[in-house]
Amino acid sequence: MKPKNGDEGLRFLSYLTLFLVAASLYLFSSYLHYILVAAVLALCTSHAFSALVKLFEQTSIPPFIKKRSHILVSTLLTLFFLCLIFAPLVYFVSETYTQMSGVNLEHIKQVTLEMVDKMVAFTDSIPILHNFLQKLKTEGSSMLAGVSMEALYKTVNGVASGAGGLMVQIAWILIFYFLFNLYGRQILFFAARVMPTSLEDEKYLYRECTGTVAVVFYGTLFNMIAQGLTFGILMAFIGDYNAFYLGVLAGFCSVIPIVGAALVYIPVVALEIFASHYFNVVVILMVVWVVMGFFIDNILRMIFIAYLKRIFGFEYTMNEILILLSILAGIASFGFWGLIIGPSVIALTLAAANLYSSQTRHTGFPEE
Repeated sequence: MKPKNGDEGLRFLSYLTLFLVAASLYLFSSYLHYILVAAVLALCTSHAFSALVKLFEQTSIPPFIKKRSHILVSTLLTLFFLCLIFAPLVYFVSETYTQMSGVNLEHIKQVTLEMVDKMVAFTDSIPILHNFLQKLKTEGSSMLAGVSMEALYKTVNGVASGAGGLMVQIAWILIFYFLFNLYGRQILFFAARVMPTSLEDEKYLYRECTGTVAVVFYGTLFNMIAQGLTFGILMAFIGDYNAFYLGVLAGFCSVIPIVGAALVYIPVVALEIFASHYFNVVVILMVVWVVMGFFIDNILRMIFIAYLKRIFGFEYTMNEILILLSILAGIASFGFWGLIIGPSVIALTLAAANLYSSQTRHTGFPEE
C-alpha cells in the first residue's frame, strides 16, 4: 500500500474543513443573522473593551477581580446595550400600545379632515397646489370613511407582535455579543493562524473594519441620544405632549438616514398649525433644523468622534458619502441592523482590494 504524501493529506484536510464549516453554518442557520450583528457590534466596541480591561488591570482592585476583568467588562458592555436599546424599546412598545388602545378614531378623522380643509383654503391663491390638495382631500375622505376600529386594533396588534419579535432578536444578539467580547481574542488569534496572509495584512484588515464601524456606531449612538434628549426637552417646553415618549421616538428615528427625526416633528408641527400656535411652530422648526439638524448632526458629532479617536486611537479611510450609501444599502438588506453591517462589509471589501492592489503590478497582473 502506497503511503499518502503531505500534499494529499493537506488537500483532504482542506476539503474536510470546508465541508464541516458549511455543515456548521447550516446547523446555526437560524442564528446566523444574530451572530453577524453581534460580531459587528463587538468590533464596534473593541476599542472600548480593550480600554476598560486595561483600566481594570491598572486600578488597585482585588486580584481575583483583575483575573476576571474580561468577564466583568463583557458584562458591563452587555448591560450598557441592554439599558440603551432594550429598555427604551420596551417602554416605547408598551406606551404605543397603551396610547393606540385609547384612540378615538372618529376624533382623528375629524381633526384630519379639518387640517386638510385649512390647507386647501390656505392654498386658494395657488391654483395648481389648490387643485392637487382638493383632489387629495376627496380621495382621503373616502379612505378615512372606510377605516374602522377593528382595522386599527389589528394594526396595533401587528405592530406589537413585530416589536415582540424584535425584542427576541435583541436578546439573542446580546447573548452572542457577550460571548464575542469574552472570547474575542481567542477567535481572532485562531482566525489569524488559519488565514494564509501575513500578520501585517491581517492587522490592516482589522484596523480598517473596526475603525469604520466604530465611527458609524459611535456617531449614530451620539446622534440618537443627543437628538432624543433635545427633542424631549423641546416638547416639555412646548407642553401638552408626552415629552419622554416623543424624545425616545425621535432618538430611534434619528438613526434613519436622510429622513431622521422628521418622522416625529412634522406631525407635531401639523398639530401646532392646526391649533394656530404659530410661535410654537417657529420654535420647533428652528430647534430641529438649526440645533438638531445642523449643530448636533454636523458639528457636535464630529467633535465627539474626534475626541473618541484621540482616546481609542481608531482610524478609518472610507469616504463619508460611501459610508452613507453603505448604511442605506445595509438597512435595505438587513433592516435596522444593516446600519452597522453595511459599512463593515464595504470597509472589508475596500481593505481587501487595497491589499490585492498593493501586491500587484500597475498593469493589474500579479508580480512574479
